[in-house]
Amino acid sequence: MRVYNTIGLMSGTSLDGLDIVHVLFKHSKTWEFEIINAKTYSYSEKWVKNLNNITELNGEKLIELHTNYGKHIGSKVNEFIVEQDISRKNIDLLSSHGHTVFHQPKKGFTFQLGNGADIYATTNIKTICDFRSLDVAFGGQGAPLVPVGDQLLFNKYQACLNIGGIANISFNTSKGRIAGDIDFANIFSNRLAKKLEYEFDQDGHLANAGELNTALLTDLRQQGFYSKSFPKSLGIEDYLQWYMPILSSHNISINDQLHTCGYHLCENIASMVKKNKVNNKVLCTGGGIKNLFWKKTLQKMGVNIIVPEKTIIDYKEALNFAFLGVLKVENQNNILSSVTGGKKNLISGVIYNSENS
Repeated sequence: MRVYNTIGLMSGTSLDGLDIVHVLFKHSKTWEFEIINAKTYSYSEKWVKNLNNITELNGEKLIELHTNYGKHIGSKVNEFIVEQDISRKNIDLLSSHGHTVFHQPKKGFTFQLGNGADIYATTNIKTICDFRSLDVAFGGQGAPLVPVGDQLLFNKYQACLNIGGIANISFNTSKGRIAGDIDFANIFSNRLAKKLEYEFDQDGHLANAGELNTALLTDLRQQGFYSKSFPKSLGIEDYLQWYMPILSSHNISINDQLHTCGYHLCENIASMVKKNKVNNKVLCTGGGIKNLFWKKTLQKMGVNIIVPEKTIIDYKEALNFAFLGVLKVENQNNILSSVTGGKKNLISGVIYNSENS
């Protein structure tokens, strides 16, 4: 039996914080996992500002932030190890998603903030990162990357739906595993909630208090992204370039915006699962499933949502990135071309390690 003691790291586009998970993976005939410890480290106001303003930086400042964010990640891992009383020498690897910025696969590039060299230098633990760039170089979307984990760790479900900053889904077809981004989720919800001086829409109360605006709904439905087939992906650039301007063009209440955008999100999810006949057993994770307006709307639309335990809800993506690192050191494919649209399956990730350390 092969055993890996790992740490997985995830920072999403909604800027909720840095997720850190300590996972034990075992493999005999199939892969099994156990989440031992997990914690989210919220970003300070300074880091939220830094991450929100990345697109305004010049080249020198971007590299400086890349370095400093790597050190920040490393320091949080060290803090986590001390808090959870983990034996550092027993950790086989840590696997970092980074913080995705400048995700433009059509132009052939994507960038994950958080220098792996600095993470390794700060933690002195084998560090694996930058999983997306290789796939983009081979013509893929570089996203989503968790479906290989969905296939090997959560295969008892018809589909795996994650509602984070962006909602994405993966499921099996006769041609293999496919996946893609469906719509924006916590990105719009958190930003709109902050306009009403809330950090986020607790339980979806703000959205539930609004009404459906047919004009806004019509404009959202007409955007070209939603009619595209998989593979496809979204980035913060898409939100700023076309989604946010649609919202700004409608002079309606924030509650009505939250209600309408939430309805549109659920409509797209329901359409996707029904079209592909995977709506009977949908594992749903990510912070968005705690939005009761979204959850109830999905259920009304006929999606059979299965909500797992809280740790899986909150840390499934960090878990999956830990698993990507394991597959990398196992020399097994961790990116599926059927998912990303790349030219071939890949063993991706950059390893930072010193045999003498």
